Amino acid sequence: MAKVKLKLPKLAVSMQSGTIAAWHVNDGESVSEGQKLYDVEGDKTTFEVESPIAGVVTRLRMVGDEIPVGTEVIEIDMLPTSA
Repeated sequence: MAKVKLKLPKLAVSMQSGTIAAWHVNDGESVSEGQKLYDVEGDKTTFEVESPIAGVVTRLRMVGDEIPVGTEVIEIDMLPTSA
C-alpha cells in the first residue's frame, strides 16, 4: 500500500504552529475521503482537518502537541483500488 503523509496545514497567514486539539480517528482505523481526522487550534480559531483520501490511518502526534506548520501529523495507507 502507498503511504500518504499529511502535514499540518497553514490555516492563516500569520500561523506558524498549531496544537492538536482532538482526534476523530484511532490508529489502524479505516477512513473515507472527506472524513474528519483531527482538530487543530491556531492563534484565533480551531479547524477540522479532513482526509483527502480513503485508507487506514496512523496517528503521529498526540492531543496537546504543538507542532510547526508543515510538520507531519498523520499517515494514511491508501486502500487499493479495484480495476
